[in-house]
Amino acid sequence: MKIFIGTCCLTTAIAIVSVFSAGHAPLQRRLQSGTGGLLVGIGVFWIFPEMAEQRGWVLSLIGVSAILLVLALIDRYIYPICPFCAAGLHPDAAIGSVRSGRHTIMVGWPLLAVSCIHSFFDGWTIAFSQVASLSAAPSTLSWGVIVHKLPESVAVGVLTARLVSRRTLALGIVVLIQAAMAVGGTLAVFASNLDTRLADIYRIPACAVLLLFGLLALQEELRLRGRVAAIRAAAPGLVGCGLAALAGQIWPR
Repeated sequence: MKIFIGTCCLTTAIAIVSVFSAGHAPLQRRLQSGTGGLLVGIGVFWIFPEMAEQRGWVLSLIGVSAILLVLALIDRYIYPICPFCAAGLHPDAAIGSVRSGRHTIMVGWPLLAVSCIHSFFDGWTIAFSQVASLSAAPSTLSWGVIVHKLPESVAVGVLTARLVSRRTLALGIVVLIQAAMAVGGTLAVFASNLDTRLADIYRIPACAVLLLFGLLALQEELRLRGRVAAIRAAAPGLVGCGLAALAGQIWPR
C-alpha cells in the first residue's frame, strides 16, 4: 500500500502544480511528447508480452488491436479520450487547431466525469496488485499504470485550469479526481482475496489505452516536426522499457 499512497500523493502534487502552470504550454508539450515512447514501451514491452504468455499472442493481438481501433475512432470523431487532446497540449494546439479547440470547449466537463471513472480504475489497478499475491502480469500492469499516471496528471491539471475561471475551483476538481483514485485503491484492498482473473477484465483495454495515448503523442510529433524528431522523442522511453523488460527476463522475479 505504500506504493499506492505514494503514487496518490505524487500525482496529486503534479496535478496541482499543473493547475498553477497551465499558462506555460511549451514546457507541458515537451513533456507530453517525451512520454509518447514511454507509454508505447510500457504497452509493447511490459503489459502485452505478459498477457500474451497467458492468453496467446494471436488472441491478445486481436483483442488489443480491436479495442485500440475503437478508442482511436472515438477519440477522433466523438470526443478526445486522450487527456492531452482535451487539454490542448498536443503540438497542433499551438497553431490553432480547430479540432483541439472544439473538443476542449464542448466535451471538457463530460471528460472530467470520465476522468473520475478512469482514475477510480487506475487506483484499483495499482492497489490491487500491491495487496494481493498476484502473478507477474497484473503486477506489470500496475507499474505501467503508475508510470502513465505521471504525465496524465499534468494533463488533468491543465485541463481543469482551462475549463474553469477560478483557480480554487480547478484545485477542487483535481482533488475530486484524485479522490476517485483513492476510493478505487481502498476498495481494491478489500477485494485483495478475489480471484486474480479480476485483473484480466481490464488488462486488454488498459494496454490499448496506453498505446493510444503514446501513439497520439508520437503522431503529432511526426506530423509537425518530422520523422527524426518523432524517433528522438520516442527512443528514450522505448529503449528504457525494452531494457527493463530484457532485464526482467534475465533476472526473473
